[in-house]
Amino acid sequence: MSQPAEQNQGIRAVLAIPDFRLLWLGQTISQIGDGLTSLALLIVINKLSGSTAALATMMIAIALPQLVFGLISGVFVDRWDRKKIMIVSDLIRSALVLGFVLVRRPEDIWIFYMLGFLQAAIGTLFDPAKSASIPNIVDRSMLLAANSLSQTTRVITGVIGSILAGLMVGLMGTAWPAFLLDGLSFFLSAVFISRMADFSRIETQAADGIKHMLGQLWEGLRFLASRRLLVGVMVTFAVTMLGLGALNVLIVPFLVNRLQISTAALGVADAAQVIGMVLGSSLVAALAIRLKDTQIIVGGVVGLGLSVTVFGAINSAWMALVVLFVVGLCLTPVQAAAATIFQANIPDDKRGRAGSALNTVITLASVVSMASAGLLGDALGVREVFFLCGGVAVFAGLLAAVLMRGSAGAVPMVMGTDQSVD
Repeated sequence: MSQPAEQNQGIRAVLAIPDFRLLWLGQTISQIGDGLTSLALLIVINKLSGSTAALATMMIAIALPQLVFGLISGVFVDRWDRKKIMIVSDLIRSALVLGFVLVRRPEDIWIFYMLGFLQAAIGTLFDPAKSASIPNIVDRSMLLAANSLSQTTRVITGVIGSILAGLMVGLMGTAWPAFLLDGLSFFLSAVFISRMADFSRIETQAADGIKHMLGQLWEGLRFLASRRLLVGVMVTFAVTMLGLGALNVLIVPFLVNRLQISTAALGVADAAQVIGMVLGSSLVAALAIRLKDTQIIVGGVVGLGLSVTVFGAINSAWMALVVLFVVGLCLTPVQAAAATIFQANIPDDKRGRAGSALNTVITLASVVSMASAGLLGDALGVREVFFLCGGVAVFAGLLAAVLMRGSAGAVPMVMGTDQSVD
């Protein structure tokens, strides 16, 4: 059987699992709403302030909760009912996102910062709970297909949301419909998750003292530190995001102010990346049978860094589409391989803490990158920052080759097998 056929069968098999299908459908709807709000926020802030520093502040406000609450959130994810965590998180975020409609003037931008911070704080519980639950819903042999589908769907739905946001803000001249639809999407996600069976394999624990909780956190971190391959993945992603985090701040002003792309067409630019990710997802199976999981990560990260460097040199919209396509092509295999490594090699009772630790490390690097991009973008220029950040990402790929070289269990992830990585 050909590898594309195996990939398609793997995706069909995963979607045939009722609980995964419900989770996937709920996240599909919710992530469209996320795409609506993400681009709408950047467009409105850019319009009201015209400052990359203001855009950086928004992105940092969204990223900061992971640094403040991320590690301890993982402890709760490993102690509480993960299904209930996801439902309550969605309902609270549904209410919070509606507050974005209050921002109408430059003086109101602080509301974006405040609500964005609160919404992201709740997300520090939802995301590791979802990731930790997937291995309890699908078989080990289906993890790569499940992660590949989840990553591709996240980006496709994000672009759908971005296209809708660009049209709404560009043609209607207002962003409140985007925020309203995002609030509804969180509510619908909660409904889908509520219909899932109880998939948790951990016993809900009563609240203990802070000392005991810190001890559990330390236990999870020690487990991660004892696995060379897991440490290599974390360091690689941290350095990568030190470079790529700048894109979150600079891509909108670069496309709109430098390349003169209209706000209504921003979603089309994102679509180029989605097409690349869809193709990258279809290549995952073929790559996995020929390459080690670590080689997929190394090659993908180097490709991302080179793409960002080239992005800084382009002068036309069509060139931007080509580069974004290549970014998407590299991104899906890297994310799917890393997610599968973590899920397959961490016990269920430690997955929440491990996932939160990875997210926190990545977020810290992203915040540093975004803060630097906001300041350097105003002082030096956007193109120069792209060159610098692309170089950092290329270095991350080379560093990954050194850190994960010879790691035990760094084997091809063949669909249908149950090969573990130590």
